[in-house]
Amino acid sequence: MTKIASVSYVRAHLPEMVASLGKKKRGRVIITRNGAASAVLLSPEELETLEILADKKLMLSLLKAEEDERAQRLVTHEDIFK
Repeated sequence: MTKIASVSYVRAHLPEMVASLGKKKRGRVIITRNGAASAVLLSPEELETLEILADKKLMLSLLKAEEDERAQRLVTHEDIFK
């Protein structure tokens, strides 16, 4: 869930905001200065998701893995550790 907060509000409530984002799987706060967005505070999970989505090589690898799973091209643990 995205929230919007001013710099002055964030300055006064940062510990609570960080604690709240730390408890959520997803979340972000758009921080405004003079009414315009100037920064974003993200939960760790949200940042990780954005980093994965931005990595084209990783995304292609994930898409190929999903395709392999759908086509039943799987390898057992036993085969891997032989």
